[in-house]
Amino acid sequence: MIDHILKIEKIGKKLLRFGMVAYLLFIGTLNFNNTLISNNDWIQSTILFTIVLVTAVLLLMHFKKPKLGAIGGFLAALLFLITVIYLSYLEISSGIPISLVFLHVIKDIMLTFAAIILAGESLKEMIREKITKPFPVR
Repeated sequence: MIDHILKIEKIGKKLLRFGMVAYLLFIGTLNFNNTLISNNDWIQSTILFTIVLVTAVLLLMHFKKPKLGAIGGFLAALLFLITVIYLSYLEISSGIPISLVFLHVIKDIMLTFAAIILAGESLKEMIREKITKPFPVR
């Protein structure tokens, strides 16, 4: 019974990780394509796209090197947190009611929490690898 529960948790975390990567790549590509079409601020868009692409790759590196997965998780959380602050500032300064601002940024708040969970999973995997590592032979 416990094995089945742990297996479900493991599958859920893999789906969360791949979903986060797909979301980051979609948002990065969408932003990059819109900037290329409108032909303004392409340097800033290229930098943002590169950061998002590196974050997605780091999130996927969890399966080979958990330390890089943890860095990717914290970087993704930071990106989503910056998005929440930026969007909140823009919408509040535009005079939009706080309740509507919250409804607009709740997705990014939840994605921040999910990225922290993925970073924690990578840190847990790092500890598990250290604990199960064989002792050096003298």
